[in-house]
Amino acid sequence: MAAGDGGGGARRTRPNVLVTGTSGTSKMTTCSLLADVVGLRHINIGNLVREKSLHDRWDEELQCHVINEDLV
Repeated sequence: MAAGDGGGGARRTRPNVLVTGTSGTSKMTTCSLLADVVGLRHINIGNLVREKSLHDRWDEELQCHVINEDLV
């Protein structure tokens, strides 16, 4: 299986770009604008994880879901 083909044989033609950082630094705004300019789709991973239950558990100390990267 080639990297990035998801096992279905089709190769990815667009990149995945992951942006992380401190809360409140305009990541979502910047990424949405950038995606529009370069013709990519912007996906908010936090929303996706919650909507599709792509997490293993809730971390009480950090107050966030522990993302299951294999499911994402």
